[in-house]
Amino acid sequence: KIAAWQDQDGDWYETGLHIFFGAYPNIQNLFGELGINDRLQWKEHSMIFAMPNKPGEFSRFDFPDVLPAPLNGIWAILKNNEMLTWPEKVKFAIGLLPAMLGGQPYVEAQDGLSVEEWMKKQGIPERVTDEVFIAMSKALNFINPDELSMQCILIALNRFLQEKHGSK
Repeated sequence: KIAAWQDQDGDWYETGLHIFFGAYPNIQNLFGELGINDRLQWKEHSMIFAMPNKPGEFSRFDFPDVLPAPLNGIWAILKNNEMLTWPEKVKFAIGLLPAMLGGQPYVEAQDGLSVEEWMKKQGIPERVTDEVFIAMSKALNFINPDELSMQCILIALNRFLQEKHGSK
């Protein structure tokens, strides 16, 4: 947000760039009710990360349109060799299996754990948190992974696993 203020009637005004995930059904419904769908500019299904150790460089996870979810996400992770090593990808995938197999009941049960605590519990390397989940935590709730509930992250990840254009 560049600026936000409340007027004398109590209504909030905000200026600046706003980004919305296409996977959020309530916001999609709101855009439809407002009749502004034709004015939205959707970006491609890609997650772009700044490289902490390489200032000014970015790394992409591109989800190909030709593959359905979750295969497009698996492809995006496997094709990106700039952020995570193959052993880190394997440990990360194994750590995510309970979330993928347990569905919504599993996701809801993780609300008591921070992102950082959950990653440690699942045996996911700390570098995965540093390279990927600091950015995801801040993008979703503007806070660090040691403060954010893993449930929030898993809800977003489940959308990417279920919806071909989850991050548009």
